[in-house]
Amino acid sequence: MKSKRVIYIDVIRVVAMILVVLAHACSVRIATPDHSFSWSVTNVLVGITEVAVPMFFMISGATILNSKKTTNVGYLFKHRLKRVIIPFIVWSIISAYPVSKIDGVFNIHQFLVTVSLIFHQPVLMAYWFIYSLFGLYLISPFIKLLVDHMNKSLLNYLLLLWMIGDIILPAIGQFTPPAIGNAFSLYSMAKIILSSYLGYFVMGYLLTHDTKLKFNLPKYVSIIALLFVIKVAVRFIPAQSPWAFLNIASSLSTPVIAVMLFMCFKSFEGKYSNWFTKSIEFVAPLTYGIYLSHGLIINFVGKFISPNNYPVIFLATLVFSIIMIYIIRKIPVIKNLLA
Repeated sequence: MKSKRVIYIDVIRVVAMILVVLAHACSVRIATPDHSFSWSVTNVLVGITEVAVPMFFMISGATILNSKKTTNVGYLFKHRLKRVIIPFIVWSIISAYPVSKIDGVFNIHQFLVTVSLIFHQPVLMAYWFIYSLFGLYLISPFIKLLVDHMNKSLLNYLLLLWMIGDIILPAIGQFTPPAIGNAFSLYSMAKIILSSYLGYFVMGYLLTHDTKLKFNLPKYVSIIALLFVIKVAVRFIPAQSPWAFLNIASSLSTPVIAVMLFMCFKSFEGKYSNWFTKSIEFVAPLTYGIYLSHGLIINFVGKFISPNNYPVIFLATLVFSIIMIYIIRKIPVIKNLLA
């Protein structure tokens, strides 16, 4: 029987999830720069993982904005939001326990305060993504109506505004001297609708419909490799260096790499091998549970493994997360709460 899943979307989902776990496994090591070979490798890896979140938002837009059910507000609250919010709340409460330990001693007051603030701030920093995704879910019926009634020219205009207002100008403002950067910093009240995440959300939808876009795999791969080299190279420029403004290249390359990777994975749809497809279909449904649990697992694994050994932390976290969420999804009721 032919799979009902869109395999390239699942491939992007799994790849993005792996990159997120890798980024957080490297977080402790990257936070203590000593410019050793180990730290330099970590710096390179973290630079590569920066495309993960854009790709997550893109596949969210690709799936949600292409669904006829998106304009049904009842379906949104009864199904979509419930599947996202309930596991998020439960994992946040679970995560609040170790976060509430002060000098190794559990503090019940701190625990209750942390839990009470769940909707105001993430228990773990890795959870920031859910807040942005939740907001996009809430307004997805409106976005669906907009994109369904926009022609390609209007969609391109919207994305051009996004690129200028949330990618290009902020990059110039952040990585150039204040005398220059301040002139390009948008007044915060000017950002009524546009956000970097909304842009990726709409971009994912647009890429699923753009059949006229010329695609050349060797050319795309070459450009992606070059942009990754540039993106990683500028990460080694000290913040105090007069060349620090070159970090603009990193910010500007992220959406380009994300889009081109999306197109590369899409080009293989129908060409993925049978064993690879089955592997992806096995892991893809686990990704949200893995995302919610991997922060805790990294903290646990980190008690036994040095932060310098981030490859082992990454692999141990990834394997343990997959096994744990797979088992949880086999347990009635519990699976709806945790995965």
